[in-house]
Amino acid sequence: MHVLVPAGRNRPAGRGIRSRSIHEQFWDARDLHGVPVAPPALTWATAARHLEVSELVVLGDALVATSTNYERLVRPNAPSDGARTAPPLASLEELTGIADAWGNREGGASLRVAAARIRLGVESPMETWTRLVIVAAGLPEPEVGVEVWNGPEFVGRVDLAYRAQRIAIEYEGDHHRTDKRQWRKDIGRVNRLQEIDWFAIRATAAQLWPTPTRFVDQVRAALHRAEARGA
Repeated sequence: MHVLVPAGRNRPAGRGIRSRSIHEQFWDARDLHGVPVAPPALTWATAARHLEVSELVVLGDALVATSTNYERLVRPNAPSDGARTAPPLASLEELTGIADAWGNREGGASLRVAAARIRLGVESPMETWTRLVIVAAGLPEPEVGVEVWNGPEFVGRVDLAYRAQRIAIEYEGDHHRTDKRQWRKDIGRVNRLQEIDWFAIRATAAQLWPTPTRFVDQVRAALHRAEARGA
């Protein structure tokens, strides 16, 4: 258990407890089911001691997400009316603000790098990882959560896209395979994208790990083809 205390207070000690002092400018606590917990932005900042920059980006994308479809994201006040969106657990401004204020404290540099890479509109951790893999390979950063339209007809929402080049990139977890309704929906969306001259690249964990070389080459080749045809 990780316990935070305001600076100047005694830090609890004991088996299974890790404690640290937090400067009073950052100290805050929220009630969660009767338990005082650190607010999301502060939790994100304190995690910088333990996480790599890419992991902080994944966590940050989740905190600013508004889609109720985000995988396994628990919202204390989740809407019960079937709404597709909900207030984020933290705003991008909150994360950027605490990253800047963290200064030279441990993890401060990582927080500022991560904050600049957080994007709105992500719906799963693997969407973030896919984007980071593409950018790490030196390719242009794709746009997140793109709605594709054919005139007045809505074709579908894709995880990542190069809109001008008409390239869609979709990460598909196991639920895309095991959920029959989702599987049929995915196939229909990809077929419609192809009908309107979009190129769709579908990725699974096997394409991203342990080495994403083939996947990155596919994205690069698609961009080169688009450039050759003047997209």
